[in-house]
Order: sequence, then C-alpha cells, then structure tokens
Amino acid sequence: MSVTRVELICDDSAHTALRDHQFLGRWRALYESCAHATVFQTPGFACAWYEAYRSQWRPVIVESEGSTDGLTGLWLLAHDPETNTLAHVGAYQAEYHAWLVLPGEDAAFLSAAWVELTRYFKFEFLRLKYLPAVALGDLLRNMQGMRDRVIVRKHDRPLLKLNLQDLKESFAKKSNKSRFNRLKKLGKLEFHRVKDLAELERVLDELITYYDFRQSAVNHSAPFREDPNKRGFHIGLFKATPGDAFVSVTYLDQRPIAAFWGLASGEAVHLGMLVHSPFLAEHSPGKLHVMQLSEHLLENGKKVLDLTPGGDPWKERFANAHDEVAEAIIYRSALARRKAVMLDGLLGWGKRHAIRAGISPSKVRFVLAALRRIRPFTIIGKIKNWYGSSREFRIYRCDHALAERYTYDERVCRNSLSGLLSFEPGESWQTRDGFLSSALSRLEKGESAYMVTIDNRLAHCGWMVKNQTESRMSEVQQSMAFPAGSVAFYDFYSHPDFRGRGLYRATLGHMLRDAFASSETRYVYISVLADNLPSRHVIETMGFGYQGSFFW
Repeated sequence: MSVTRVELICDDSAHTALRDHQFLGRWRALYESCAHATVFQTPGFACAWYEAYRSQWRPVIVESEGSTDGLTGLWLLAHDPETNTLAHVGAYQAEYHAWLVLPGEDAAFLSAAWVELTRYFKFEFLRLKYLPAVALGDLLRNMQGMRDRVIVRKHDRPLLKLNLQDLKESFAKKSNKSRFNRLKKLGKLEFHRVKDLAELERVLDELITYYDFRQSAVNHSAPFREDPNKRGFHIGLFKATPGDAFVSVTYLDQRPIAAFWGLASGEAVHLGMLVHSPFLAEHSPGKLHVMQLSEHLLENGKKVLDLTPGGDPWKERFANAHDEVAEAIIYRSALARRKAVMLDGLLGWGKRHAIRAGISPSKVRFVLAALRRIRPFTIIGKIKNWYGSSREFRIYRCDHALAERYTYDERVCRNSLSGLLSFEPGESWQTRDGFLSSALSRLEKGESAYMVTIDNRLAHCGWMVKNQTESRMSEVQQSMAFPAGSVAFYDFYSHPDFRGRGLYRATLGHMLRDAFASSETRYVYISVLADNLPSRHVIETMGFGYQGSFFW
C-alpha cells in the first residue's frame, strides 16, 4: 500500500486530534497492526505525557493515510520551542521510541515524514533511544538520502525470562528464605499490585523520596525533584493505562519498603522504576520484591521482564537472557553528523584512557566538581595542614548519666531522606554527589543520620553508629577499639549560613537521648581534632569526659 498523504499536525490542532475519538480509534487500529509497536506509542501513554508536559513540549503528529480512511503511518513527536529540540513523545520518559506503520510502509512513510519535519522545524537532530529492534536502526541507516545523516549504535538489553521452575528454586534457597523470615519478624509483610488510584497517591511520595535519594547517590540526578511535572505525569499515566501499568508494592506494617513501576507491551513488562528503602538494605527488599513480582507476572500471562538497557550492575544480577536494541540519531545534515562523529571519537578516546588509568566516570565528575569549588588560598591552607604541622585527635566519652541532662529537640529529625536530599555544599571540599553517595552507603550499613533542616535546606547533620567495635580514624591514620555496648557519634557538619544557632548542641542532646534509650548502650564516644575549638567547646561544656588523644 503506498502513502497517499503525509500531514503534520501541531499545537492546538494536535491537542484537538488527541481528544478526537475517531482519530484515537484509527491510531489504536494502526498500533495493533504494527509489528514493532510498544506501549510507549499507545494513546494512553502519549496523551498522558502530552498533557503533563504541555507547558514545555508542543505535540507534533505526523500521519499518513491510505486510499481508505485508515492510517498507514503515525509518528508521535514533540517540539520544545525554547531549545528548538525535537523529540519522540515521552522524550526520556519513553523507554522505546518508534513510528507506527502498516507492514511494508516504513521507508516511504519515514522519507515523506522527514521532509515535512525538516521543512517545518529547525532542529539539529532527532534522537531515538531506544528503538525496540535493531532492524529499525538498519532500516534508517540504509534509507535513500539518510545514510550520511544517521548514526546507529547497538545496546545490550538484559532480560529476565520468567520461568516457574526457576522461581520455585529461588524461593527455596536458604538465603532468600532467611531474608523473608527476618523481614517477617519486623512486622506484617505483604506484596500487593496497586490498581487503585487512592492507594497509589497514599504511597507515591514516600516511594519518590526513596527513588530520588538513591538516584542522587548513584547517578547524581534526582528525577522527581528536578522535574516538577514528573509526578503528575505518572499519576496521569496510571489513570490512562489501567491495563498496561504494573505497579506493585511490598509493605511492612503497611509502610512501603519496595516497589516496582512498569508498563506492559504484550507479554513483556518494561522496567520503569525499581524502588526500595535504604534502611532495610541488609534484607535485600528490592530482590525479594522482584521475586514476588515475577511470580505475579507469570500468573498474569507475562513471559519477560525487560530490565531495559543502561549497563546498571544490579540488572545483570537479575538477568538470565540478553538481546540487542538500537539507538539512532538522525542529523539535519551530513555535516552535522560528521562533527558529531568527530566529537564522539574524542570523547571515546578520553573515556578509554580514563578506564585504563582506573578512573571511573563518577570519579571524574567528582573531581571536576571539587576543582570548580577550590580557591587558591584553600589549597595553600590544606598543604600547610597536611605537611607543615602535627595533628591531635581527641577522644571523649560519656555514660547514661549525661543523657539525663538533655531532652529531645523537635527540630532534630532522624534518617529523613528528604532532609539529606536538601544538602547544599557549603565548603570547597564538599560536593553534593559525594555527600549523598556517602549517606546512602552509611544508611545501608545501619547507621543513622540526625539533622536539622531550615527553609528546606540541610542546616546541620551528624551520624550515629550503634554497637561500634572499631573505628578507623582517617584524621590520624590510626584505629581505635571500643568496649562492648559502645555508640559512636561522628562527622558533624553545619552549613556556614546556619552556624552560631546552637544546632550542634541541640543535635548532640537529642542523639544522647536516643542512644541511651537502648539498655544495651553503655558508652557514647565522640572525637574531634584538637584545633577545632568551637566543636571542642560544645563537647566539653556539655559534659563529655576526655579519654585521651591520638597523634599524627
């Protein structure tokens, strides 16, 4: 069937079409006929995204019709007039990008559509990430007039092929049974697929905090905090795709500790988000949730959990199969493509040499961020401290009698992830990435953060370690052993904008009450460099007893 008409529908006309039941019916019919279609090209997904991001993205619909009233091709795109960017509907929210066509119509439709798009818009390139089949990338690259404008990259995709026997063996493993049993001792454990909007609204904000905190610590991005439309989009998507949305939660005493958000295309469910609490990391709630989710998916006729490309190590731990998908970038001109290839080559060379030198991308980002904040006089001060002086590290201790002098302070919060997320570097040696990465590691080890937030900013923070037996003191490059029943307070920091308000003293008093609330606690230890006179003054005037010093 040949293409008889290609039409570009934008802005208000596009929004009108998105509300037209006749148009939506033809769209669904084409979707059902397209072999490579995914849920990210359905009316439910597209309409929810166009509406949620209406203030930023203008809808762009390219359609073609045959001799009858049916659609033969449909390409759902969006244009950002502020940046002059053209994107697939959903942009980075859509895991798979593709056009919808009847069999055999790809080349004719894409050629006509590209002519219209380049005539109407002045974008530099269109990125399609990821195409659900490698063959689609090959098709683009081999189209007449497109070979010198297209870059196609193949990406490995980890898959979890669902198998009942494998699941039974996984549940029967001693380690997994032990994890389930330990969690059940903490409270009522329940796995539940969320189908009710009220339930989703009840747990979503807590899940978002878990997700943003982990993403900030690992990938240096807080998706929901950085995108004010993202939460509304997910609510709209849940309402618009009741049959395709797979949202599940593990509850412990009715509080969410792990969750999954995904969308289904036929017998496959695509990973959107896997969320779990850092406070229960020792029990692997995320892993246990995936096991229960797999069982649920099998019961609902699903065969594959698509873990999606990206190279995350945790995905490989779940994957039992792999295939390939493609990423395609279509440039406006051959010259633009050549420039991009040259730049990619330079970046690739730098990345390869960094890896050979043992430097990870995250380390590079950390160092660059730190260098941007360093001032010359700070470097001179550091050199003097490290090479021109000795160092004394003072150790203090108290017992439960000291805690009785102090009260809880309502300003102090324990283990508030949103509070930690509000951290802003106040010193040249600090980075947000480094702080959150360290915080995640500490929380997963069972340590506790105590903090005060003021005007949605982290004003003060300190850490508590229970049952401390030994500590490595980096300040003096020595280790110290602790008697049984010891608790350690360490790594206190006040942002410069909030110093002089008594936050350190208030936090220490609060922490003392918490520490000695346990009958197992005999001592609390705290240490400080001898030249840190403000901290020493607070510790000593509060009543901590000096035990001795380590020297460097």
